[in-house]
Amino acid sequence: MSRLLTLAFYLFSVVTTVLSNKVYRTDYEYNRYTDAFYKLHIETANPVNAAKVCQAEGAVLMMPASQQDIAQLHGMFKKYPDLDNFVWVANDGQTHESAEEQPLINLQPPTEEYVPLWQRECDAVTREGEIVSITCFKDRPFICKVDAAKAPYNKECNVYGNDFQRARTVNSCYQIPTIAYTWNQAYAECAAEGAHLVVLNSQAEHDEVQRLMNSAPRIQEARETWFFHAGFRAQTTDQQRVFKTIFNETLEDAGYSTWADNEPNNALQNENCGTLFKNDGKLNDVDCSYRYGFICEKEITAQT
Repeated sequence: MSRLLTLAFYLFSVVTTVLSNKVYRTDYEYNRYTDAFYKLHIETANPVNAAKVCQAEGAVLMMPASQQDIAQLHGMFKKYPDLDNFVWVANDGQTHESAEEQPLINLQPPTEEYVPLWQRECDAVTREGEIVSITCFKDRPFICKVDAAKAPYNKECNVYGNDFQRARTVNSCYQIPTIAYTWNQAYAECAAEGAHLVVLNSQAEHDEVQRLMNSAPRIQEARETWFFHAGFRAQTTDQQRVFKTIFNETLEDAGYSTWADNEPNNALQNENCGTLFKNDGKLNDVDCSYRYGFICEKEITAQT
Protein backbone atom coordinates (compact mmCIF):
# COMPACT_ATOMS: atom_id res chain seq x y z
CA MET A 1 0.00 0.00 0.00
CA SER A 2 1.39 3.42 -0.97
CA ARG A 3 2.10 6.07 1.63
CA LEU A 4 -0.69 8.22 0.19
CA LEU A 5 -3.24 5.42 0.48
CA THR A 6 -1.99 4.56 3.95
CA LEU A 7 -2.41 8.18 5.04
CA ALA A 8 -5.88 8.38 3.50
CA PHE A 9 -6.93 5.16 5.24
CA TYR A 10 -5.54 6.44 8.53
CA LEU A 11 -7.40 9.77 8.23
CA PHE A 12 -10.63 7.99 7.33
CA SER A 13 -10.24 5.73 10.37
CA VAL A 14 -9.61 8.70 12.66
CA VAL A 15 -12.60 10.63 11.33
CA THR A 16 -14.85 7.58 11.59
CA THR A 17 -13.73 6.96 15.17
CA VAL A 18 -14.29 10.57 16.16
CA LEU A 19 -17.77 10.62 14.62
CA SER A 20 -18.70 7.29 16.14
CA ASN A 21 -17.69 8.50 19.59
CA LYS A 22 -20.01 11.50 19.56
CA VAL A 23 -22.42 11.40 22.48
CA TYR A 24 -25.70 12.98 23.45
CA ARG A 25 -28.49 11.86 25.73
CA THR A 26 -28.47 8.21 26.74
CA ASP A 27 -31.75 7.57 24.91
CA TYR A 28 -30.61 8.92 21.52
CA GLU A 29 -28.79 6.91 18.84
CA TYR A 30 -26.01 8.41 16.73
CA ASN A 31 -25.75 7.95 12.96
CA ARG A 32 -22.34 8.87 11.60
CA TYR A 33 -23.58 9.10 8.00
CA THR A 34 -25.99 11.90 8.84
CA ASP A 35 -23.95 13.20 11.81
CA ALA A 36 -27.16 13.33 13.82
CA PHE A 37 -28.87 11.74 16.81
CA TYR A 38 -32.27 10.01 16.71
CA LYS A 39 -34.85 8.74 19.18
CA LEU A 40 -37.86 6.61 18.25
CA HIS A 41 -40.63 7.24 20.77
CA ILE A 42 -42.68 4.08 21.12
CA GLU A 43 -45.09 5.90 23.43
CA THR A 44 -47.64 7.61 21.23
CA ALA A 45 -48.76 11.19 20.61
CA ASN A 46 -50.41 13.23 17.89
CA PRO A 47 -48.02 15.24 15.66
CA VAL A 48 -48.52 18.49 17.59
CA ASN A 49 -47.67 16.95 20.95
CA ALA A 50 -44.91 14.85 19.40
CA ALA A 51 -43.19 18.02 18.22
CA LYS A 52 -43.44 19.44 21.75
CA VAL A 53 -41.80 16.33 23.22
CA CYS A 54 -38.96 16.51 20.71
CA GLN A 55 -38.45 20.18 21.47
CA ALA A 56 -38.29 19.47 25.20
CA GLU A 57 -35.52 16.96 24.45
CA GLY A 58 -33.51 19.54 22.49
CA ALA A 59 -34.49 18.00 19.15
CA VAL A 60 -37.18 18.35 16.46
CA LEU A 61 -39.73 16.01 14.97
CA MET A 62 -37.67 14.46 12.18
CA MET A 63 -38.32 15.73 8.66
CA PRO A 64 -37.01 13.04 6.29
CA ALA A 65 -34.24 14.80 4.38
CA SER A 66 -32.39 11.81 2.93
CA GLN A 67 -32.51 8.06 2.43
CA GLN A 68 -30.19 7.81 5.44
CA ASP A 69 -32.94 9.34 7.61
CA ILE A 70 -35.42 6.76 6.34
CA ALA A 71 -32.90 3.93 6.81
CA GLN A 72 -32.25 5.05 10.38
CA LEU A 73 -35.96 5.08 11.17
CA HIS A 74 -36.46 1.70 9.48
CA GLY A 75 -33.69 0.14 11.54
CA MET A 76 -35.19 1.42 14.79
CA PHE A 77 -38.78 0.65 13.76
CA LYS A 78 -38.16 -3.03 12.98
CA LYS A 79 -37.12 -3.65 16.60
CA TYR A 80 -40.77 -3.20 17.58
CA PRO A 81 -42.91 -5.47 15.38
CA ASP A 82 -45.97 -4.93 17.56
CA LEU A 83 -46.11 -1.16 17.00
CA ASP A 84 -48.54 0.64 14.72
CA ASN A 85 -47.63 0.64 11.01
CA PHE A 86 -46.96 4.40 10.98
CA VAL A 87 -44.47 6.73 12.66
CA TRP A 88 -45.09 10.47 12.69
CA VAL A 89 -42.49 12.67 11.00
CA ALA A 90 -42.48 16.39 10.21
CA ASN A 91 -44.06 17.49 6.95
CA ASP A 92 -41.46 17.96 4.23
CA GLY A 93 -43.60 20.20 2.04
CA GLN A 94 -44.01 17.52 -0.63
CA THR A 95 -47.22 15.85 -1.79
CA HIS A 96 -47.46 12.21 -0.70
CA GLU A 97 -49.99 9.52 -1.41
CA SER A 98 -52.69 9.31 1.23
CA ALA A 99 -52.72 6.12 3.28
CA GLU A 100 -56.45 6.56 3.90
CA GLU A 101 -59.42 6.34 1.59
CA GLN A 102 -60.47 9.78 0.45
CA PRO A 103 -64.09 10.86 -0.07
CA LEU A 104 -65.24 11.17 -3.70
CA ILE A 105 -66.57 14.64 -2.98
CA ASN A 106 -64.91 17.04 -0.54
CA LEU A 107 -67.78 18.62 1.36
CA GLN A 108 -65.47 20.72 3.56
CA PRO A 109 -64.91 24.14 1.94
CA PRO A 110 -61.40 25.60 2.11
CA THR A 111 -60.84 28.09 4.90
CA GLU A 112 -58.00 30.19 6.25
CA GLU A 113 -59.17 29.58 9.80
CA TYR A 114 -57.68 26.97 12.11
CA VAL A 115 -58.30 23.44 10.87
CA PRO A 116 -58.65 20.80 13.63
CA LEU A 117 -56.37 17.77 13.60
CA TRP A 118 -59.11 15.37 12.52
CA GLN A 119 -59.57 17.39 9.33
CA ARG A 120 -55.86 17.63 8.49
CA GLU A 121 -53.34 15.20 7.06
CA CYS A 122 -49.79 14.85 8.36
CA ASP A 123 -46.73 12.97 7.14
CA ALA A 124 -45.85 9.54 8.46
CA VAL A 125 -43.39 6.81 7.48
CA THR A 126 -44.57 3.22 7.07
CA ARG A 127 -42.71 0.06 8.04
CA GLU A 128 -41.72 -0.27 4.38
CA GLY A 129 -40.01 3.12 4.49
CA GLU A 130 -42.61 4.96 2.44
CA ILE A 131 -43.64 8.53 3.30
CA VAL A 132 -47.44 8.87 3.25
CA SER A 133 -50.13 11.32 4.32
CA ILE A 134 -52.58 10.29 7.02
CA THR A 135 -55.16 12.00 9.25
CA CYS A 136 -53.36 13.85 12.03
CA PHE A 137 -55.65 13.25 14.98
CA LYS A 138 -54.49 9.76 16.05
CA ASP A 139 -51.72 9.16 18.59
CA ARG A 140 -48.87 7.20 17.00
CA PRO A 141 -45.14 6.53 17.59
CA PHE A 142 -42.85 9.33 16.40
CA ILE A 143 -39.17 10.04 15.82
CA CYS A 144 -37.04 12.97 17.02
CA LYS A 145 -33.78 14.10 15.43
CA VAL A 146 -31.06 16.59 16.29
CA ASP A 147 -27.95 17.35 14.25
CA ALA A 148 -24.80 16.69 16.25
CA ALA A 149 -23.69 20.29 15.74
CA LYS A 150 -26.95 21.53 17.29
CA ALA A 151 -27.28 19.00 20.10
CA PRO A 152 -27.51 21.01 23.34
CA TYR A 153 -24.79 20.53 25.93
CA ASN A 154 -24.35 22.71 29.01
CA LYS A 155 -20.66 22.52 29.90
CA GLU A 156 -21.03 24.35 33.19
CA CYS A 157 -23.64 21.87 34.41
CA ASN A 158 -22.37 18.87 32.37
CA VAL A 159 -25.83 17.98 31.07
CA TYR A 160 -27.31 17.33 27.64
CA GLY A 161 -30.31 19.62 27.82
CA ASN A 162 -31.62 23.14 27.38
CA ASP A 163 -32.48 25.75 30.00
CA PHE A 164 -30.47 24.48 32.96
CA GLN A 165 -29.78 27.27 35.44
CA ARG A 166 -26.95 27.19 37.94
CA ALA A 167 -27.88 28.18 41.49
CA ARG A 168 -24.58 29.09 43.08
CA THR A 169 -26.05 29.33 46.57
CA VAL A 170 -26.48 25.54 46.65
CA ASN A 171 -24.01 24.62 43.88
CA SER A 172 -26.52 22.78 41.68
CA CYS A 173 -28.11 23.29 38.28
CA TYR A 174 -31.86 23.03 37.75
CA GLN A 175 -34.20 22.70 34.79
CA ILE A 176 -38.00 22.89 34.58
CA PRO A 177 -39.00 21.50 31.15
CA THR A 178 -42.07 22.99 29.51
CA ILE A 179 -43.87 19.64 29.35
CA ALA A 180 -45.91 17.45 31.71
CA TYR A 181 -44.93 13.84 32.43
CA THR A 182 -45.82 11.03 34.80
CA TRP A 183 -43.36 10.46 37.65
CA ASN A 184 -41.68 7.56 35.83
CA GLN A 185 -41.41 9.53 32.60
CA ALA A 186 -39.96 12.52 34.45
CA TYR A 187 -37.43 10.27 36.20
CA ALA A 188 -36.32 8.83 32.86
CA GLU A 189 -36.18 12.23 31.16
CA CYS A 190 -33.88 13.76 33.78
CA ALA A 191 -31.66 10.67 33.75
CA ALA A 192 -31.35 10.76 29.95
CA GLU A 193 -29.97 14.30 30.18
CA GLY A 194 -27.38 13.28 32.77
CA ALA A 195 -29.33 14.74 35.69
CA HIS A 196 -31.94 13.45 38.18
CA LEU A 197 -35.31 14.46 39.62
CA VAL A 198 -34.73 17.19 42.18
CA VAL A 199 -33.96 16.16 45.76
CA LEU A 200 -34.09 18.87 48.44
CA ASN A 201 -31.13 18.67 50.82
CA SER A 202 -31.58 21.86 52.85
CA GLN A 203 -33.79 24.85 53.53
CA ALA A 204 -31.53 26.91 51.30
CA GLU A 205 -32.14 24.52 48.41
CA HIS A 206 -35.87 24.60 49.13
CA ASP A 207 -35.82 28.39 48.86
CA GLU A 208 -33.90 28.28 45.57
CA VAL A 209 -36.18 25.66 44.00
CA GLN A 210 -39.32 27.47 45.15
CA ARG A 211 -38.07 30.63 43.44
CA LEU A 212 -37.50 28.68 40.22
CA MET A 213 -40.98 27.10 40.34
CA ASN A 214 -42.63 30.48 40.73
CA SER A 215 -40.69 31.98 37.82
CA ALA A 216 -41.25 29.02 35.47
CA PRO A 217 -43.73 29.22 32.57
CA ARG A 218 -47.12 27.61 33.10
CA ILE A 219 -47.11 23.92 32.10
CA GLN A 220 -50.26 23.79 30.00
CA GLU A 221 -50.61 19.99 29.77
CA ALA A 222 -50.20 19.39 33.52
CA ARG A 223 -53.11 17.91 35.47
CA GLU A 224 -52.59 20.74 37.96
CA THR A 225 -50.03 23.47 37.50
CA TRP A 226 -49.16 23.91 41.19
CA PHE A 227 -47.39 20.53 41.58
CA PHE A 228 -43.95 19.53 40.27
CA HIS A 229 -42.64 15.95 40.38
CA ALA A 230 -39.60 15.55 42.63
CA GLY A 231 -37.13 12.78 43.42
CA PHE A 232 -38.85 10.86 46.21
CA ARG A 233 -41.57 8.23 46.48
CA ALA A 234 -43.12 5.84 48.96
CA GLN A 235 -41.86 2.41 49.86
CA THR A 236 -44.44 0.18 51.56
CA THR A 237 -43.36 -2.24 54.29
CA ASP A 238 -45.69 -3.96 56.78
CA GLN A 239 -48.56 -1.75 55.67
CA GLN A 240 -46.53 1.39 56.39
CA ARG A 241 -45.41 3.90 53.80
CA VAL A 242 -41.91 5.31 54.12
CA PHE A 243 -40.93 8.04 51.70
CA LYS A 244 -37.38 7.83 50.42
CA THR A 245 -35.41 9.73 47.82
CA ILE A 246 -34.22 8.27 44.55
CA PHE A 247 -30.90 7.77 46.36
CA ASN A 248 -32.64 5.52 48.93
CA GLU A 249 -32.37 8.07 51.76
CA THR A 250 -35.15 8.98 54.12
CA LEU A 251 -36.31 12.55 53.69
CA GLU A 252 -34.84 13.38 57.10
CA ASP A 253 -31.44 12.00 56.11
CA ALA A 254 -31.60 13.86 52.80
CA GLY A 255 -31.96 17.16 54.67
CA TYR A 256 -35.49 18.41 53.95
CA SER A 257 -38.69 16.73 55.19
CA THR A 258 -41.28 19.49 55.64
CA TRP A 259 -44.67 18.42 54.27
CA ALA A 260 -47.45 20.76 53.23
CA ASP A 261 -50.41 21.00 55.61
CA ASN A 262 -52.36 17.72 55.92
CA GLU A 263 -49.85 15.89 53.73
CA PRO A 264 -49.05 13.14 52.95
CA ASN A 265 -52.72 12.17 52.82
CA ASN A 266 -52.56 9.23 50.38
CA ALA A 267 -55.85 10.19 48.73
CA LEU A 268 -57.65 7.19 47.24
CA GLN A 269 -54.86 5.02 48.68
CA ASN A 270 -52.64 5.39 45.62
CA GLU A 271 -50.50 8.51 46.15
CA ASN A 272 -47.02 7.04 46.23
CA CYS A 273 -44.99 9.62 44.32
CA GLY A 274 -43.54 12.89 45.53
CA THR A 275 -44.11 16.42 44.33
CA LEU A 276 -43.35 19.95 45.48
CA PHE A 277 -46.05 22.56 45.97
CA LYS A 278 -45.42 25.64 43.84
CA ASN A 279 -46.89 28.02 46.42
CA ASP A 280 -44.65 27.10 49.35
CA GLY A 281 -42.15 24.53 48.04
CA LYS A 282 -43.22 21.93 50.60
CA LEU A 283 -43.68 18.20 50.00
CA ASN A 284 -46.83 16.51 48.76
CA ASP A 285 -47.85 13.01 47.63
CA VAL A 286 -49.67 12.31 44.35
CA ASP A 287 -50.77 9.48 42.08
CA CYS A 288 -47.66 8.42 40.10
CA SER A 289 -49.63 8.18 36.85
CA TYR A 290 -50.70 11.84 36.87
CA ARG A 291 -48.85 14.17 34.53
CA TYR A 292 -47.26 17.23 36.12
CA GLY A 293 -44.37 19.54 35.49
CA PHE A 294 -41.09 18.33 36.96
CA ILE A 295 -37.67 19.57 38.01
CA CYS A 296 -34.32 18.09 37.00
CA GLU A 297 -31.20 18.69 39.08
CA LYS A 298 -27.49 18.20 38.47
CA GLU A 299 -25.00 18.82 41.26
CA ILE A 300 -21.86 20.72 40.35
CA THR A 301 -18.76 18.65 41.07
CA ALA A 302 -15.15 19.72 41.19
CA GLN A 303 -14.64 18.22 37.72
CA THR A 304 -17.59 20.08 36.14
